[in-house]
Amino acid sequence: MASGGRRLGGAAAPLVLLLLLAGWLAAEAGAESYQKFLREHFDHPPTEVPDRRLYCDLLMQRRRLAGPHHCKHLNTFVHAQPERLIDVCGPGGEPTEGDLRQSHDRFPLTVCKLRHGSWAPDCRYEVADAVERIVIACEGGFPVHLETEIPG
Repeated sequence: MASGGRRLGGAAAPLVLLLLLAGWLAAEAGAESYQKFLREHFDHPPTEVPDRRLYCDLLMQRRRLAGPHHCKHLNTFVHAQPERLIDVCGPGGEPTEGDLRQSHDRFPLTVCKLRHGSWAPDCRYEVADAVERIVIACEGGFPVHLETEIPG
């Protein structure tokens, strides 16, 4: 019997399955991290509130960033389409340190800062709007962490 190709056998087959499983798990973890990024930092179009001063109070609670036992001290919401944020992981951004990338473009932002003396469960936030460049961490071509805004 002539064989034109090699057959995977012995220890190689389980190794290939293990590598495929590891790749699938990494992709799932990346997708989960991207979904968490969107929950914590994406709001486009910006959620409408009757009183702009209550925007952060409402969104931080809705997004489970403030609740009965914890108030996140600082969080930024980016008001741009997801495609623009994903683009920062590619040609719309440039590498900085590690897996961080800085955007070429400026993005409309709302920065929510916990008010002095505010404690869970009554988390109250100051609202500050800005248009700035952003720095994000990327995994698999998707944003997974908003590091900071770059002033100027």
